[in-house]
Amino acid sequence: MNIKEKFLTALKTFDLCGGVVVALSGGADSVCLLDLFLNCNFPYPIVAAHLNHNLRGAESDRDEAFCKALCEKRGIKLFVGSADVNSLAEKSGKGVEEAARSARYAFLQSVVAENQDIKFIATAHNQGDLCETMILNLARGAGLDGMCSIPASRGNIIRPVLKISRAEILEYNEQNGLDFVTDSTNLATDYSRNRVRHCILPELEKLYSGYADNIERTALLLRRDADYMNDEAKKLYSDVVENGALYTKKAQNIHQAILSRILKILYNHYSFVDLTEAHLDALCKLIANGNENFTLSLHDSFALCERGVLTFVKTLPQNDDFCIQTELERETVLPSGIAVTISKTKSDNAYALRADALSGALTIRSRKSGDTITVFGKTHKIKRVISDKKLSAAEKAKLFFLCSDGEIIYSNIPATADKAFARRGDNCIFITAKDVNEI
Repeated sequence: MNIKEKFLTALKTFDLCGGVVVALSGGADSVCLLDLFLNCNFPYPIVAAHLNHNLRGAESDRDEAFCKALCEKRGIKLFVGSADVNSLAEKSGKGVEEAARSARYAFLQSVVAENQDIKFIATAHNQGDLCETMILNLARGAGLDGMCSIPASRGNIIRPVLKISRAEILEYNEQNGLDFVTDSTNLATDYSRNRVRHCILPELEKLYSGYADNIERTALLLRRDADYMNDEAKKLYSDVVENGALYTKKAQNIHQAILSRILKILYNHYSFVDLTEAHLDALCKLIANGNENFTLSLHDSFALCERGVLTFVKTLPQNDDFCIQTELERETVLPSGIAVTISKTKSDNAYALRADALSGALTIRSRKSGDTITVFGKTHKIKRVISDKKLSAAEKAKLFFLCSDGEIIYSNIPATADKAFARRGDNCIFITAKDVNEI
């Protein structure tokens, strides 16, 4: 098939029911894409959009002027936007490439939102982009979804030239006398994608002349498998998720390949970002092992599981400070759900404390600023002890401190003060702590 036939075949795979905004950078790919749309008797409105990223000074302005002149010549309405990508990258903590991409898609979606006749965004990603993305994702350690590379469509975004090579695009432009501009940064090898494009792909071409078609075929096969598993995840989603929470006992025996996708759907429900394959793997293992109470940091949010109910939160809930008077043989339930009992009788999982250390008024309280405990003849700051133990957020939330006449003698860090440390032959009192959520 020639390039026009490939383009028309691709269009038939999209369920198009409205106008299209073509993402126009002024480069060879986007100029080709616009021309293909204008020469295929497309039944809906066609407009173009160009975002000036302000990254290359006069060259960025040149690209904008070129797009304006091209669209005026072709009688196409052009929407032009401007973004300070360097500032956006600095504020968001993203790389320049990622910040530019986010700004570009936000601008394109705004064009769709503000124009009733425009329903879809068409980008000029081609076969070379697909190959580059798969190689980069493989090097970064992507899962199945990452190895599917660039999808032909996602939401209202379509990519009609994804199966067309860069060589075919350049040949089409030459045959049809289409001028375009060249981004000078695309020629440098400072960016990882450019290095793949200019250094790795040419070597692959020497080894396997049909590598691009083979990679494209592999991506399609992987996409088929991924689509099947995503469909299975959607079917099971309502069985294990209710009101934005996943019930871990119901999900415990679901295969990780499906459970990870259920977790992704739930995570996206909260509109957070940055859920990595490592995070998904950790969550799946915790659920499979039957853990019903845990907290896992996810960079910009937390996975919080309490009594087998898993939710995602931006910040962890803060427990109220507490100070509860207690006595022997009384079970004291703390706000964290920990039930503490001090008894003369030893039980399973009990810590032994010297009885004479508990001679004063007994209280169980939360941590206070400046707390210390004396262990092995040296006084330690509680804050430092907690740090050295590398406790998780969930473990920190369940800490308590047993005090006799206001002095800390024991904590479930665990840490026991010298004066309460029991040795063989000592008269002992025993302390047990159980999580009522796990009983």
